Amino acid sequence: MEQVIKLVIKDQTITKLAGYVLGRDLFKKQVEGKVDLNQAFTIEFPPQIDFLASSFIQGFFGEINRAIGIDGVQKNMDIISNVPNVKNRVVQGLMTQ
Repeated sequence: MEQVIKLVIKDQTITKLAGYVLGRDLFKKQVEGKVDLNQAFTIEFPPQIDFLASSFIQGFFGEINRAIGIDGVQKNMDIISNVPNVKNRVVQGLMTQ
């Protein structure tokens, strides 16, 4: 079974996501408990999102990192996003935590 989480940002004018608390809350409301992190999964950001601040990355992806580590993030997680080099940016953001 394919595990894909399509994130919903109701305000279509928001193009950048920043803030640890926002990231953590978005993860808890839209991802937590909905995927098996030990299997391949995909997080899809809405097309208007073009930037993820490091604070958002640490809040949103921090729980995933704590559960499966950087190796698990690199192996199991795919990200669909209009943010350039998003997966590398996420991994780098998690490594500086």
